[in-house]
Amino acid sequence: MRPGMRPLPSEQELARAEARIDRAVWIGRAFAVALTAAVVAFFLLTAAEQSWQYLAYPLLAGVPLVFGIVSAHYFRSAHVELLRRYQAQLVIRTSELQEMASRDELTGLYNRRHFYEVILTHLGKARASREPLALVLLDVDGLKGINDEYGHQVGDVIIANFARVIAKHTRNTDVPARLGGDEFGIIMPDTDKRGAFALAQRLWAELEEEPMYERDGKVVMVNVSIGVSGFPWGGEDVDEMIHWADADMYANKISRRLPPQPVPADGPGDFDSLPDDYTSAV
Repeated sequence: MRPGMRPLPSEQELARAEARIDRAVWIGRAFAVALTAAVVAFFLLTAAEQSWQYLAYPLLAGVPLVFGIVSAHYFRSAHVELLRRYQAQLVIRTSELQEMASRDELTGLYNRRHFYEVILTHLGKARASREPLALVLLDVDGLKGINDEYGHQVGDVIIANFARVIAKHTRNTDVPARLGGDEFGIIMPDTDKRGAFALAQRLWAELEEEPMYERDGKVVMVNVSIGVSGFPWGGEDVDEMIHWADADMYANKISRRLPPQPVPADGPGDFDSLPDDYTSAV
């Protein structure tokens, strides 16, 4: 919040303000009725000489009384309506601020704090329902070298393009996040091992086949390491799941430095052939 700005009122404060408006209206009505009754009584006791005056004075006094009561009701309704509109705007603004606070500025993906809040929530739901939960970690290999050679502006463009590819391949129910630097994570509710590896395969294929930077004749390709884990097959708590995915991602990164191995005909693209303890995403 900027200096000098007043904090937005809470919903409880707005409710108290509406209650104060109601009290003020009722006090005003009671005062108007009492004052009118006193004036009418005074005239009836001091000035009424004929029987018709006993009827005329109350009727004449009743006109401004009714007008005052109706006006008070109208102004009360108008104030409450304005108050509720402000309350609705407050709720929307609060939601927008919460959304902004949970997003990474460069990529538009969720940030690290939101990622850990969500995975704890989804893991609790998965434990209760015994539904699967998948976790995918991704890392851009050699980003420091790219920054050193081309500059951090190019590195930022690569990170942003990397994030767009991730967002393109994730569902509305998934939670893609930038965990920091060149590391990303995806939470996949109600997704088993097969679904997690299928997403990892699609991401790996596009991220390594498409240039992440292409401008003024300069084309930069990147390598990506991916690790997969999940509940219950990759750990019983968040730390175990992340440790398993980190280990899988590190094994994926190290395997790139080894001599290439022959790929069998029913290789990683055939997920029916994967053994249960297979952890490499590629």
